[in-house]
Amino acid sequence: MIRHSRFRWTATALLLAALSVLAGCGKVPQFQGNEDSLRAAEALWTAVCSKRMPLVEQSAAEIERLHQAGTLSDDAHTILVEVVTQARAEEWDDAVSQLRAVLQGQRRPTQ
Repeated sequence: MIRHSRFRWTATALLLAALSVLAGCGKVPQFQGNEDSLRAAEALWTAVCSKRMPLVEQSAAEIERLHQAGTLSDDAHTILVEVVTQARAEEWDDAVSQLRAVLQGQRRPTQ
């Protein structure tokens, strides 16, 4: 009886831990209504979709500038740098997919 109860407790704890992790998945960093950050992400979208490396590099520089200025959050910076890295490796489909998720996940500020 004790063994069965311990198994049930362990299984429940593992299930709750897994659900907690999954609940955090799928969330994308928000640009917090900052138009400059959103424009930089959209410029990166254009660069990646057109597979134009000079535009990717230009976007990367703007992303770094915004991050250094404190306009772009650490989380948003991290994910956009991942997209840039994928583009530099010519993993265009992966870069498009990841950036699409970021752009579609933006909550527009309510007025």
